Amino acid sequence: MRTTALALAVFVACGGGAASSPDGGGPDGAPGPDASAPDADSGGPSPIAGSRLFFSDLTSGPNSGGQAGKGAFVTVWGNGFGATRGASTVTIGDGGADNYPIWTDTKIAFQLGAAAATGDIVVHVDGKGDSNALPFTVRAGNVYFVTSSGSDQASGAFASPWKTIVHAKTSLAPGDVAYLGTSATDQVSQTTLENYNAALSMDANDASNSGTADMPKALVAYPGATATIGVESGIERGILTPAITGTFDYWVISQLVLRGEVEAIDLEGGAAGWRIVGNDVSCPNGSGLSGCITGGDGDTTPGLKLFGNVVHDAAANVSTITKYYHGIYFGSDHIELGWNEVRDGKTCRAIQFHDSTGPNEYDLVVHDNLIHGTVCDGLNFASVDPSKGAVVAYDNVIYGVGEGPDPADGSSDYACIYVANITNQGAAGSGNVQLWNNTLYDCGARGTSAAGAIAHASGPVGIEMSNNLILATGSEAYFSGDTTGISGSNNLLFGGTGAAAFLTATVSSDPLLVAPASHDFHLGAQSPAVDHGVSEAAVTTDFDGNARPQGAAFDIGAYELVK
Repeated sequence: MRTTALALAVFVACGGGAASSPDGGGPDGAPGPDASAPDADSGGPSPIAGSRLFFSDLTSGPNSGGQAGKGAFVTVWGNGFGATRGASTVTIGDGGADNYPIWTDTKIAFQLGAAAATGDIVVHVDGKGDSNALPFTVRAGNVYFVTSSGSDQASGAFASPWKTIVHAKTSLAPGDVAYLGTSATDQVSQTTLENYNAALSMDANDASNSGTADMPKALVAYPGATATIGVESGIERGILTPAITGTFDYWVISQLVLRGEVEAIDLEGGAAGWRIVGNDVSCPNGSGLSGCITGGDGDTTPGLKLFGNVVHDAAANVSTITKYYHGIYFGSDHIELGWNEVRDGKTCRAIQFHDSTGPNEYDLVVHDNLIHGTVCDGLNFASVDPSKGAVVAYDNVIYGVGEGPDPADGSSDYACIYVANITNQGAAGSGNVQLWNNTLYDCGARGTSAAGAIAHASGPVGIEMSNNLILATGSEAYFSGDTTGISGSNNLLFGGTGAAAFLTATVSSDPLLVAPASHDFHLGAQSPAVDHGVSEAAVTTDFDGNARPQGAAFDIGAYELVK
């Protein structure tokens, strides 16, 4: 399996920000509300004074062909763009975009147009100035369309679209993009079995299974359309890369409604360089040794970018909770998870990294995610080896996890963040998991000896933490397990139990958050967290996208106080 070594500097190049959800789509493809607006009770994102780009679906594409000959549609997510476009614009390289079907404060969809050139995507917000830049490459490639009234014997052009997602998937060459839908009101779906107990299988029956790093293949919802792959019951998987001969590399999957009885996405086979962006993902009947989004063990998904997805209600319908089913579950190296929301499931963990058949994982960066409402842990680094590459979590907001009950197949840990020191194969890991500027609230209400905001199992992998804000409720513990492997400075701990003599420069005062019980974790003007953090070079923005620092020093927690 090829690998892609990803330096920490690459992971943080997009800057900070908050999870933005995809457009539309209820269960089984029924139209839903525009989820790009944040849940008022979810804790993010809040308007900012400036503007900030977080990420895009495509990072390259053609500026000709497609609808009206204007090339690919590109969607960007961020904050501070303005509720309506007005006189604001987007440029790509030296040229401006040609068409803007979506413009909200956190999401813009535009068509490249003939003026677009290789360079940076920049949003020019009227009255605010320019955003930061995201790199983009204008290149060759075909643009196709799918609609339920089309024909798979047609050309796939906008005026002559294909009928099925399966045909589009099978027909794409490297560099091609297929838009699912031809209007904002379209509903396109693939909800029947294709192969390998999956609604859409990237298997060896296809003429070509992989894109390339420079020319990925893409399945993207047409701006505003509802495109559904998979079902909640009756077919195990939505999208699958099967564990068979062949490779299934470099795909972009964006703004789809993804469902599965067990897995909405299962990257079981080789799947290097995938970009899974802005999807609505749910597996309410999920169970077993798996996750709603999952991949195989042994570095099967190097270079994975999982950005801006909402993974919700996983296992919500099950009557028996298992400790082995999770919201997101990967056993691979070189993964970045950013700006996702994982919420409201009866999974044991919202996000887990665990390789049961290969050496421990590394090059894992988890940032700017919103995690709440899961039975055991919010984020579990189970089998990791930071000595081989960074294992980092920063700017995450995690709350209301670790409430139990115990799963039917055994008790667990119940923490916002857990470092489990597991090694199933090969040498044990070493070094430290790095935790920076996370806000943790109401963690471990299960109240057992294995419950707390941060849990650490005895072993050679430690935790080094700075600028984290832990606000406990009731008698919740700050730490559980073996604290001898935990070190760090400039954290704020309040409201809970347990000493933290192993940390230095700890702030022990009420953080004076705006409304924590309502899940608004912004700092009040008089918060002792303001200017009491230590600089972390990799953390350049906060959860909302504001630059760090705003004052004399970093603030503690996921949010900077904007002065």
